[in-house]
Amino acid sequence: MPDIMTETPPQYILFDMDNTLYDFHFAKIKSCEAVADLVGSGEGEDLFRYFMTGNHGFEHHNNIRDFMNDRCVFEPRLYEEACAVYEEVKVSLLTLYPGVKETLTLLADAGVSMAIVTDAESNQAEKRLAATGLRDYFVGVMTPDQAGVRKPKPEIFHAAAAILKCNVNEAWLVGDSPKREIEPGNLLGMTTVYAKYGDWIGIPYPRIQPHYTLQSFSDLQEITHLKK
Repeated sequence: MPDIMTETPPQYILFDMDNTLYDFHFAKIKSCEAVADLVGSGEGEDLFRYFMTGNHGFEHHNNIRDFMNDRCVFEPRLYEEACAVYEEVKVSLLTLYPGVKETLTLLADAGVSMAIVTDAESNQAEKRLAATGLRDYFVGVMTPDQAGVRKPKPEIFHAAAAILKCNVNEAWLVGDSPKREIEPGNLLGMTTVYAKYGDWIGIPYPRIQPHYTLQSFSDLQEITHLKK
């Protein structure tokens, strides 16, 4: 799918959040390391694998419980402390990618209406956006607990577009996951923008082609015609 330069900025953009606006993978790894250090067993990467492959989802604290149980170090008070440390470290280490605030400011000044569509639950999403100082850039935030489904289900993208009061195919979609964002966005007729810099998994999907690819977040200024 070739890049086609627009002449004017889009009216509507939906942004993924984690690993698109900030480095969530780094913060997640460091929070897992902090938990492993606290309980005195295993490594951060060990716990991270529970979040990746466990039965509870990528955010649930039960992954920490399973990690501790499997290492025979589970104690209720230690578990509560581990969960608190995990959340504190994770949020404190969120680091915006270069150019995020500058680019969002230019988009807002150009009249672009923006919203978040994320697989994080509402309380997690709001906490991260507040911690990074980004909340005021977005009209709203669409999450699985509101939409009733997660990406790549089309319903969550329709619900996010409704926040912007537009049809889903009128919106651009910016995200780091080919399977969870670019592919469904293409199927819905959206203009898709692949945040390659944030795709830490890096599995190639040759058949999934975005309209645009970002090597850095600031590249969005050029493809939206904010920067010539």
